[in-house]
Amino acid sequence: SQEWIEAAQNSPIYKLAIEYKLAFPLHPEYRTMPMVWYCPPLSPIMNYFEGQNACNNPDAIFPAIEEMRLPIQYLAELFTAGDTVAVKGSLQRMAMMRSYMRAQNTGREFDMSRLARVGLTERQAKDMYRLLAIAKHEDRFVI
Repeated sequence: SQEWIEAAQNSPIYKLAIEYKLAFPLHPEYRTMPMVWYCPPLSPIMNYFEGQNACNNPDAIFPAIEEMRLPIQYLAELFTAGDTVAVKGSLQRMAMMRSYMRAQNTGREFDMSRLARVGLTERQAKDMYRLLAIAKHEDRFVI
């Protein structure tokens, strides 16, 4: 029914998987209907850059995504049936959103063309941050 479709479009999964292209099902090659969606982990690579002035140069993160402790190919096999481009894009969007929000919170300058390069607008970056970091209960669940 139309109510089900509207509820699905208002869900956080719709935003994460369809609009922002951050979340993926586990093993889509099995063609099962996913009930749980996953965002690839950004933490190991961002923790590496925390003390290395990455906020001033977010572009340094992109080559390092290739060198993550968890290989991109492994994540691609888990989430996208081997499509490394989708996983890299997701990690790049999350890293750029994080750099943008850090610049906003610390009052630093940020080149908005960097957001555009990963396919994000300023509004999308702020909405992603709100959904991933500070969402309230009613934003996280559709019941």
